[in-house]
Amino acid sequence: MKKILITAPLRQDTDIFQAYQEGLDALEVPEGYEVGRYFVVNNCNEVIPFIHGAKYMVMDTGEEYEKTGNDHLWTLDNMWKMGELRNETIREALDSGYDYWLSVDTDIVLDPWTLYRLLEADKDIVSEIFWTQAPNGRYWCNAWMVDQACGMPEDWKKPGLYRCGMTGALTLVKRKVFEAGVSYERIPNISQALRGEDRHFCIRAACAGFELWIDSHCP
Repeated sequence: MKKILITAPLRQDTDIFQAYQEGLDALEVPEGYEVGRYFVVNNCNEVIPFIHGAKYMVMDTGEEYEKTGNDHLWTLDNMWKMGELRNETIREALDSGYDYWLSVDTDIVLDPWTLYRLLEADKDIVSEIFWTQAPNGRYWCNAWMVDQACGMPEDWKKPGLYRCGMTGALTLVKRKVFEAGVSYERIPNISQALRGEDRHFCIRAACAGFELWIDSHCP
């Protein structure tokens, strides 16, 4: 039986988190796999009574975090703290003997066949695509080809499996990637040029010889 840890840092409004959990509850799990959940609750203890079927730990990173109806107002400090929280979820996956780590940010409601499709892709690192519309009307997704966020081919809107340069937010990773030393640890000689813990994870993965993929069958 293969084990999958569904996990995320958790700092969320309770109504959004409840919708998120409903999506997790509805996931189709292929035969031969079992799923656990683990959350790192960061300065939002009011959500704890709504957590069900999951292990969690409580952590207060102490940084300010703001969002509007349209945007997360990320600072560099927020991003590096997020990397620390994601690394905690990786440690849990390794220490508890999980074969896969599925990171699903807590503002995403999954298609029920997402896990099935990501496992079927059989890649070391693969994300399921989702699209967001910015206030200016521009669409962007959770994968791109190079640099901060450049290159989101139109073909990605068609069902398929595509090689990408960087990705995050909804990602399935095999255990061997972490055993090779890949993590969300900040690369010390990169700061403003590439902002975000997911960029640093993807650079570390590429340098360790792993390919990154985006699936678009269950957007």
